Amino acid sequence: MAVSSDQAEGSADAGLISRSHLGIEPFEVRRPASLADAAAAVADGSWAHAGGIDVAQRLRAGEAADELVPLCSPPTSAGTGLEVLGEISLGNECLFVGAAVTHARIESDPLVQAHRPDVAAAWRTIGNVRIRAAGTLGGNLAAFHPGYDAAPVLAAAGARIVVAQPDGTLDRCDVADVPLNRLIVGCEVPLSGRVVYDRSLKPVVSVAVGDQAVAIGCAYAQTVVIPHGATNPEDVAAAVAALSDPTDDAFGSAAYRRRMIEVLVDRCLRTHAEPVTSAGNGGIGAPPIPPALPSDAPPTDVSSRDGAISAAHVEMHLNGESFALAAPPSEMLVDTIRARAGLDGTRVGCDQAVCGACTVLVDGMPTASCSTFAWQADGRRVLTIEAAGVSADASALDDVASILPIVQGAFAESSAFQCGYCTPGLILVAAALLARHPDPDRATVCDWLDSNVCRCTGYLMVIEAVEAAAAAVRDRGGADLEDTP
Repeated sequence: MAVSSDQAEGSADAGLISRSHLGIEPFEVRRPASLADAAAAVADGSWAHAGGIDVAQRLRAGEAADELVPLCSPPTSAGTGLEVLGEISLGNECLFVGAAVTHARIESDPLVQAHRPDVAAAWRTIGNVRIRAAGTLGGNLAAFHPGYDAAPVLAAAGARIVVAQPDGTLDRCDVADVPLNRLIVGCEVPLSGRVVYDRSLKPVVSVAVGDQAVAIGCAYAQTVVIPHGATNPEDVAAAVAALSDPTDDAFGSAAYRRRMIEVLVDRCLRTHAEPVTSAGNGGIGAPPIPPALPSDAPPTDVSSRDGAISAAHVEMHLNGESFALAAPPSEMLVDTIRARAGLDGTRVGCDQAVCGACTVLVDGMPTASCSTFAWQADGRRVLTIEAAGVSADASALDDVASILPIVQGAFAESSAFQCGYCTPGLILVAAALLARHPDPDRATVCDWLDSNVCRCTGYLMVIEAVEAAAAAVRDRGGADLEDTP
């Protein structure tokens, strides 16, 4: 269902309106053969697709795309030049992070941790566990959303954005000057410096303070960069006082935003002057690289024109069993699971990748199936709540599947549910957490559960259930060690 400009304007005036993914207009998928091919397609109006959460939201909101150009799935072939999109590397006295690198990987990558731990710490605060597992650097920047986090952090760090021209040549620009209709290849972050980021007052204002720049998000139509930083606090104060009036909307008045900019800038400047402390152990870690799945040479995608795909062949491992289908590019994973596989434990809640009712595990990581296209699961391992009843001895199942029954039992014993609508998503997120952190502190548990909304329990019983499951998982580990000859 297409939305006219008048309808779109009326929707914006009405506030935040939930729209169904079932209204997404059909589109095709173009597999790029090279970096230049992808850049040319984006320059011609095709949409780049990496994690795809923002793409799904735009399509759900009524925008239409003729083509999506996937940059992450399936993995790009060596020698095409597309590999750079997934790289984190050192060179030219900077840290390069590719556009298709996920937030989860940025926060946990050894190179980022070693050379810019401040950037890793800032990235640790972005979104929730599902957003960090699927969302990418390039997608965050290419959304051009004033409330998103990558732009202020990178601007304050003095980073440069690398973009590809239609012929494949690379240019560099400031964070505030990223052009539309250009493929973002990645960013180059200087190896020296420190950034302090405070997003505690989003969506009113966010502030990042670096050595040489201050960046302000949320408060204006786009990120505002002040060319003074922690080394010149007096100049920063003068520049903040000279700012134009911020946005005045339902989230906050212009006067309130102006005052909060002053408060957060001062807070970040003081934090910047303090000694650096450890970032803790709550990060979700990089999603594991799944082992190759057995294949019987499945049929190729159906192409309609110029290599664009109008029907995608998908073969995933669903709860340990091979599951193949031919799906239109616009089919969401939640519909594949519910309608095609008949697994109705995966729910549709907000349909905005916010509430967590649709959560499944893809290669062991929590994923919003309402905003993930079915073709993104090709060659991946997908677990739903029904996997809790599948034998954990099945070699095709992820290790996290063996934790699911333990978590499920802890939820039942702790009465960590009422209506039960959100419970499958909570159990799956908890199992993914315990597979990575078998002894999480309460702050880490709350951080992971922050990705799931429950209207009934008040959360305390859920938190206690996860802690009880963690103890059971640790006890099981000790028993396994004792039984080992």
